[in-house]
Amino acid sequence: MTRTKASFLTSSRFCTALSSTLGLVGALGLGLAEPQEAKACGGCFAPQDPPTLVTGHRMVMSVSPTQSVLWDQIQYSGEPEDFAWVLPVKAGARVEASTAAFFEVLEANTALRVIPPQLDCGGGSSSGCFASNDLAAGGDFEESADPTVEVLHQGTVGPYETVTLGTDEPGALNTWLSEHGYNVDPSTQPIIDSYVAEGFDFIALRLQPGKGIQQMTPVRVVMEGMNLSLPLRMVGIGTGAFTPIVLYVLSEGRYTTANFSEVAIQQSLLSWNFKTSESNYTELRETALAQNDGRSFLTAFAGEGPFFYNDFDGSNGMVASYLNQAYTNNEATTQCQLGLIDASARVVNPCPPGEPWDSPACGTVQQGELDVRALGCVGVDDMAVALTGLRPNLTWVTRLEANLPRAALDQDLTLEAAASQDYVTNLPQAVIALEPEGACPSGLIPRVIQPGETPRGSYFIFGGMLVAGAALMSRRRMMRSV
Repeated sequence: MTRTKASFLTSSRFCTALSSTLGLVGALGLGLAEPQEAKACGGCFAPQDPPTLVTGHRMVMSVSPTQSVLWDQIQYSGEPEDFAWVLPVKAGARVEASTAAFFEVLEANTALRVIPPQLDCGGGSSSGCFASNDLAAGGDFEESADPTVEVLHQGTVGPYETVTLGTDEPGALNTWLSEHGYNVDPSTQPIIDSYVAEGFDFIALRLQPGKGIQQMTPVRVVMEGMNLSLPLRMVGIGTGAFTPIVLYVLSEGRYTTANFSEVAIQQSLLSWNFKTSESNYTELRETALAQNDGRSFLTAFAGEGPFFYNDFDGSNGMVASYLNQAYTNNEATTQCQLGLIDASARVVNPCPPGEPWDSPACGTVQQGELDVRALGCVGVDDMAVALTGLRPNLTWVTRLEANLPRAALDQDLTLEAAASQDYVTNLPQAVIALEPEGACPSGLIPRVIQPGETPRGSYFIFGGMLVAGAALMSRRRMMRSV
């Protein structure tokens, strides 16, 4: 049985490790290949110098009463074939192949768009267009001669070779890694030994030779029960001075950090320069995240996810967008079709853990439940897996961002339900207008319309605001509180 928590790669170069409390599963990234998308935290180990450097993490954590699933994308510098991932895992966890489309759709639906201030040009109102801020965020796996490291399972997941290792002897995993050609800094041994002492096994993944893959494909780790911890202690292995992290939490309600501070930008200082079409959001974000010695997370978005825009029609919304994107990415061989969906029903997987959807061992769901297989196709199932155990119409997407200094990676991240279940928009409107003169007809002096003020004139909606209104309407369900 494969026991794991996962790391994922898909954008540039990522390497990660994760874990959850109550059955924590961590992903300890050991550099693998050029990654695609990745999220989570972990240490990177490479078979040669200079060592891999982790430059960022993107993660998704889906939390329901029945299971927790972690997706990870690790950004790192180095060559794909030179690295292997090592993930600390608890018994019962399993690693599965994933898709880049999952992260792409979440990013598209939560990415920041700053709305310029609305201007009164004397008799009417006007505004500029939307602007987005880019915050982007060895040796073979063979039987070990060391009797203190037991090979529990060996196989493949997608393009990866995988091996599960069990050990209860401090330092044994480091020795195994060294024997298989991976550089291990002695300073990492206490971190690894702490996971050994907590009862973790370890899963190692690396790209299979000859697959012709230049970027790491995503991976997910499925765990039984509700797990709310990510092992950031592993992130310190192979990182630079700072590690950017973007974490999406999918659950029935808004989530926040329990042991790191939650911060916010100063909305009253958000400005828009009409001459350069730029805002100062990035600077305000950096200032907010630097609070508490960098031990801070910013909630960049929180709201009920538009998985289906109509509670009974699955033809549009994020699930349909995901299936379409996977097909566009050639991650799906056929176009998955969605029919009528009861978004208020709890999603249930009638198949035994680890069994494919087309297995004869799969059963049927009860009346009032939504069969997970109605939300995807074999191999294109990330949205379906993320919603398992949840009711789609009540499931929130919370986007948490951080830029953690190395010193902050001395503890795992614990999540909890937020005391405030308020919506956080990813469409903030700037309140300060810089160089607005050219935004009005020649000779007219613009005046900033303050929030809540009724604009004069008959034409209220212009270019950018029309787009804003459409975007906000499409996210109407996100604006409801639980």
